[in-house]
Amino acid sequence: MSENSPLPHDLDLDRPSGARVHDFLLGGGSNFSSDRELARRVLAVAPDARLDALVNRACLHRVVRTCLDLGIRQFLDVGCGIPTIGTAHQIAQQQAPDARVVYIDSEPLAVTQGELLLEGVPNAAIVQADLRDVDAVLASDRARGLLDPAEPVAVLMFSVLHFVPEHPAEMISRYLDAFPPGSPLGLTHFTADHAPETMRAVADLLSATARSRAELESLLAGLEVLDPGVVPTADWRPDPGDADLSTGTPLSYAALARKP
Repeated sequence: MSENSPLPHDLDLDRPSGARVHDFLLGGGSNFSSDRELARRVLAVAPDARLDALVNRACLHRVVRTCLDLGIRQFLDVGCGIPTIGTAHQIAQQQAPDARVVYIDSEPLAVTQGELLLEGVPNAAIVQADLRDVDAVLASDRARGLLDPAEPVAVLMFSVLHFVPEHPAEMISRYLDAFPPGSPLGLTHFTADHAPETMRAVADLLSATARSRAELESLLAGLEVLDPGVVPTADWRPDPGDADLSTGTPLSYAALARKP
């Protein structure tokens, strides 16, 4: 962090956060010694964790572009983390300048950094809220001001649902129930299917929950799951330039589904 960067008054520097650990893994500067220490402990047991973070970011770009190709012009990025280069609004508005994006996160620094990044940016805003409080998220002035509930909205949940210990199916349904048919859900999620011992250790360190492909497929029940289904994140419609991001052992799954 730069010494000149504003810090939220309620920021606990001694307690690491998943958002700031993820920022460190992406090579960002919005993290502190407690976050870096935890990230290094994660890397000690899962050396591919940094690569998996990059894989997730590249997949986010592909999912956003796919949603644009489907005609979607509204995005709700739930649990967005700390904004860095290549966030959803930057990718969406490159292709569709009229695209509207609302970010949601409970991490104070994510919101502060997001507000700085979005200053002067039309059709994009960030809201500080607990993603599990669906009513508060959808009732926020910024969400109501930018998102038209009469038109489809892409709900993005990247690298966040594994921090929701309870089964998140009902929460996902409540988000999608707020928007019309055709609204997509894009997600990535930790899995222990391919490296059980490694991912159990990662999950313990991050207080996260690694879920199986079958569990993630159950979250998408009733939705139209787009090809190629629930697959390792690097394998979700990879671009030719993403070949170097493919990990030998997948640590997460990705999927894109659509409300019928």
